[in-house]
Amino acid sequence: MSWNADELRHRAGELDAELARSRYPGRSHDGLALAVVSGQGRLVGLLLADHATGIAHPQLAGPAVVEAVHAARTAAAEVSLVKMRAVLGEEDDPGRRSPEPDDDESFEEIDFLDGGLR
Repeated sequence: MSWNADELRHRAGELDAELARSRYPGRSHDGLALAVVSGQGRLVGLLLADHATGIAHPQLAGPAVVEAVHAARTAAAEVSLVKMRAVLGEEDDPGRRSPEPDDDESFEEIDFLDGGLR
């Protein structure tokens, strides 16, 4: 597939805008933190469980935040990479499945009061 430079810039700009609008959540394994990033990997939301600051060792909240952000960025990168390859006309490995965002939980629909964070 061959693209001229103007077409490639246009498609890359559209993809950049799409990635800026998309959202990917990530949670820490202990449930202390929920992070949400854009498809570009930018942190757009962070929530700590209510009890995170009142636990016996509040320093544990830091690693939970890092873990949640890392999980969200990993999810975003998997989808974004596939989309970027499509714009550049690169073929994916035939055995590789194209990841999709988790449609079960969008950032706008997360009920932060539902007890989802422990």
